[in-house]
Amino acid sequence: MRRIPSAALVALLGPGWLFALPRSSLRATSSLELSPVHTEFPRALAKSAHIDSEAVETACAALAVNVLKGNVDQVDALMVGAEKVRGPPPEATLEKSELVWSEHDYMSGPQENLRVLQSYEAEYARRVAFAEEGFRDPKVLAGALDLAVAYLKNYAVDKADALYAATKPFCMERGLPWDVKWLQDCATLRCKQQRMPEAAVMLEEVAKRTPPHPATLNNLGTVYNMMRDHEKAQEYFIAAQEVAGHDQPDKNDLWSLDTHAATDGGRARMARQRRNMGIAKKHLGYYDEALPMLLKALEAWKVEEPDDDVTIAKLHDTVGSCFDLMGRYEESVEQFASARMLFGRSIGADSPLYGSACEGLTKALMHAGRYQEGFDRLEETFLNQAQKDAIHPTPVFELLGLALEEFVDKGGMDVLELTRLEKPMEIAVKNMVYRGLDQDGNAGVVFERMAQVLLRCSMAQGDEQRQKECHMN
Repeated sequence: MRRIPSAALVALLGPGWLFALPRSSLRATSSLELSPVHTEFPRALAKSAHIDSEAVETACAALAVNVLKGNVDQVDALMVGAEKVRGPPPEATLEKSELVWSEHDYMSGPQENLRVLQSYEAEYARRVAFAEEGFRDPKVLAGALDLAVAYLKNYAVDKADALYAATKPFCMERGLPWDVKWLQDCATLRCKQQRMPEAAVMLEEVAKRTPPHPATLNNLGTVYNMMRDHEKAQEYFIAAQEVAGHDQPDKNDLWSLDTHAATDGGRARMARQRRNMGIAKKHLGYYDEALPMLLKALEAWKVEEPDDDVTIAKLHDTVGSCFDLMGRYEESVEQFASARMLFGRSIGADSPLYGSACEGLTKALMHAGRYQEGFDRLEETFLNQAQKDAIHPTPVFELLGLALEEFVDKGGMDVLELTRLEKPMEIAVKNMVYRGLDQDGNAGVVFERMAQVLLRCSMAQGDEQRQKECHMN
């Protein structure tokens, strides 16, 4: 008989069976036939996960023994959303030296990254199994926060969300530094879920609970940049530099991440903690001032941190965006192509960062009039958006609009090329339905645009068939 997962594993793995039934199977299947466009770099879709069955059996057996002994606190404490359970003993502290899983750089390609991540999951499952007080045990609580950040670094957003829901009451009751870490890390999650206003509220709360710190101010600046409140963002970046005591901006000040990077590698976190003069000026439209700063930061990083593929790729991505906004499209293509290559070889084609570089490259190629090359990258971008945890209707809608209006109508591309989007559209629909995103008006406009694509394909195929029949007659 199939064993029902314990509450401990539910808290660890989220509402789905991570070790047995990957939820990705509901939004993408292993039978997906990838076109050549998607095979240059490794993808998670094309591989199966390794399951540490020993860890699962150990966890379940130990939990069963504890429950038989009358220890129901462990199960209750590990229930997702257990808001009323007594918190951990106040004498326990959060030791940064014990947060090792989140310090891994995860830049060895998707298969190796997954293997490492699953080894941490197995280790945490064993830790949960032998702890008698659930999240009241500081080792279990710290491990949950550590593993949640590892999930964020791998863009396993759903799993991270489940752990943050489970740990919130215990971190809030414990107070400093647990509550601040929870707020900071959960703010990163909200950014990855495109829920920036919620992230801003969390970071403002961090600012209330702690003395002024460059990291907090820089995080707030980054979030307000993402919310397009660039004037407010620049105020926070300036304040961060003043608190840090910098007279002149260094390579970290000259650039910060376009997306919130609180959980990227150590050097990228250092960049996040200082203000981004270049990106702020770019967003404000001061491209001639922004570009030299960004190029200087890029060259400095290549010299000082040549092995940091992810941060260098993000810099290429930002420089490419600046070139594109300036109308220097061929130079933009070169920068985005470099970003795509670095992301692809270090973190794989499933990463949203890879998708972001592909999207920038799509638009730069389109602006340069290189429509066929651009559509290859659009197809990649669309699949990346369609199968990710934090899928959102808006980017899907916009990409379909680009395909129809820019590539086919304005660029004169063969309508039948749109058939390449049929399978990714199927994945997007399944993913949206699975997440309950199919119930509002946003989904309606996306489905309507998908219908336009399918209709245009069908009409073109019908015209082609009629032409063949005419030639035969």
